[in-house]
Amino acid sequence: MAKLSAFSRDRNRVSQGEEIEVGPEGNTFFITTRGFTPAYRDTLYALRLAEARDLNRSVRAGAGFYAPDTLPPSNDDLCQGKALAQECVLGVKGLEGDDGQDLTVDAFRDMLSSGEYPALVTLSLMAAGRVGAEREEQAKASEGN
Repeated sequence: MAKLSAFSRDRNRVSQGEEIEVGPEGNTFFITTRGFTPAYRDTLYALRLAEARDLNRSVRAGAGFYAPDTLPPSNDDLCQGKALAQECVLGVKGLEGDDGQDLTVDAFRDMLSSGEYPALVTLSLMAAGRVGAEREEQAKASEGN
């Protein structure tokens, strides 16, 4: 039977942030990120609403209208990246640019917000979703000590 604790998150880590390893084996790096906080969800909704309004300004008569939950996937991905950059991502470590220099958190956030790096948005979403999730595993491990 499933345990309720398996579906809860450590609220402190969700709001304070946690360093999460992401990427395929042999090509990983770390993102320090908050989880999906109310501020993230509110920002994401506001970005989606603004994007829907912009799209609706160019809609021709008789065409359907966009709502925050019916955006085209590429527009929604852009909103996700911007919300992650604004509300979640606190740091990045172990990721180099093509010039061999370590990527700064500001450069990483710019990449997320640009819409040009969907793989980084996906990895950032995965990281934010994992924040605070290992609480039960860590509690079990500490009980054994």
